Amino acid sequence: MPRPDDTTVRATPPHWVVEAAIDARVDLPSGDRLDRDDFHAWLWERADGLLGIDEGSVTAVDAAARGLVPPGAVIDAAASPADRDWVAGLAVAHEAWWFQDEAAARAAVALLKNAPGCRILGTRVDAAVDHEAAARAAFGPISVAAFGCVRPAWEGGTAGVAADGAATIFIEPGIGFGTGLHETTQMCLAAVAERWRRGPRPEAVLDFGSGSGILAIAAAVLGATRVDAVEIDDRVHPALLANARRNGVAARLRLAADLAGRSGPYDLVVANIVPAVLVEHAAKLCDLLDRRGGSIVLSGARDADAGSVCDRYEALLGSRPLVRERGEWRCLTFTRP
Repeated sequence: MPRPDDTTVRATPPHWVVEAAIDARVDLPSGDRLDRDDFHAWLWERADGLLGIDEGSVTAVDAAARGLVPPGAVIDAAASPADRDWVAGLAVAHEAWWFQDEAAARAAVALLKNAPGCRILGTRVDAAVDHEAAARAAFGPISVAAFGCVRPAWEGGTAGVAADGAATIFIEPGIGFGTGLHETTQMCLAAVAERWRRGPRPEAVLDFGSGSGILAIAAAVLGATRVDAVEIDDRVHPALLANARRNGVAARLRLAADLAGRSGPYDLVVANIVPAVLVEHAAKLCDLLDRRGGSIVLSGARDADAGSVCDRYEALLGSRPLVRERGEWRCLTFTRP
């Protein structure tokens, strides 16, 4: 958590770290009782020399194991907006606070040593770490069978399609669903590319539950002239638009928070999202699909849940899907007869 009025926190070496266990509520020395978020705001105001607060993290697997999210409801551990909510759901958060020097760290420890709900676990000195460089080193190009390559946004080069049909797109990882690592994303990319190869090539595309924009951007790079991206979480909209600009397709992509105003018809609809949402919006998505051979690509369901999704869309479209499989995940492609 950066300081509220900063966009970036850069600690200079050496810096001191206070480790603490924070309950859902903390009793301050003044007698006030604050929830964890309000406690953090108070700490920013009272602790001189505070550079940053790390509230910890919870992966998708851990969130499901702890009962913080229904099993199967999260399909990408890189869906960053949800991570904050999972941490907030913990009874105890194990945190690290960064300070500019030893005096500032020890002053904070003294301030909170007798505050119920806040337990100081220790202090340490950390050397400088280039977190951005470390993150970049952990994310390299991703080869996606039957599609091409998803490359990090910071790499040089231009998005496009090679003579052999392999596509290259650039995505900033870690913001919104869809980095190219997850099986469902890779199957959708392959399905979208296959639609272009077999023709007729889609001109109008809808990406429902767009996340990072990876599928919408892939469609535009492949040649769609009109792409509508729908993403309910407006916190990832700036990153989605930045990804579109990085790939040179911003002029052909329209972004919205819901389906209101989306009139279609679309030659291709893509939705990589949890099964309950696929079923809930089935009628609307099928209604938006072009009735002259339009295709709809659906993913986000494990094998156990794919049957209900398949049955709902089969009843609406009157056709059986082409089924792709990656481990326990399924991707269904329906085409209007």
